[in-house]
Amino acid sequence: MIDLHAHVLTGIDDGPKTAIDTLAVLKQAVSDGTRQIVSVAHANDGHFDVTREVYDKAFAAAVKEIRMARLDVELIPAMEVRLGPKMDEGYRNGDFLAIGNTHYFCVELPPNDFPAYTLDALYKLSLEGLRLLIIHPERNRGIRKRPELAERLIRMGAMGVASGGSILGQFGPEVEASAWQLIEIGFIQAVATDGHSLAKRPLRLSVYEPVLSRRYGESVAISMLTTTPSLVLDGAPVELVPHPRIGWRRWFGTR
Repeated sequence: MIDLHAHVLTGIDDGPKTAIDTLAVLKQAVSDGTRQIVSVAHANDGHFDVTREVYDKAFAAAVKEIRMARLDVELIPAMEVRLGPKMDEGYRNGDFLAIGNTHYFCVELPPNDFPAYTLDALYKLSLEGLRLLIIHPERNRGIRKRPELAERLIRMGAMGVASGGSILGQFGPEVEASAWQLIEIGFIQAVATDGHSLAKRPLRLSVYEPVLSRRYGESVAISMLTTTPSLVLDGAPVELVPHPRIGWRRWFGTR
């Protein structure tokens, strides 16, 4: 499996606080069957505003820990960039990282609103040749209140990546309902752990497979946890297709 979004670097944001903590969450991911992790850090959010210099140093340290511990996992560098009107400038200046060697770029929307400049800011990023990954869009109140905004994002070619905790109800029933809705209209195409720690937000992707399989079938679960993330790491396009619930397929005789 491939985790498209997890915080595993030591002491730079709200992820692991010590090198021991970092090694523990990485071992947790490996024991669960994850072999590649997009290792994000918060940027441009006014709180954990991680710089490239700080990120690069922490990333190198984590890779060294992996090598010394002989863990069978690969970290892919990336930043989780909070939405702002000048993200394109930051990217051009080298302040923000896309995912690895791809042009996929992680954008985090603010939790409480969908600013008027959102679509314009995302469009400017697309002019830089970037493919947009909207991180845990189900946790954005603006999208929950106006799901048609997700349709606008789909038309822009932006893809949503859900937090696994959302589909388990860990952020409340409204966020859970939004996650399912955004999967079913074709916006969310992958589920990641958004891992931060061993207990609060663990790096255990496998727990989401049976939940997704029951609702959409095994092939969709595999796609969301492995196939689509692999396309992202290859820099390949992802088709934003709806995923109807199995029950609806049976009802309409399409299964």
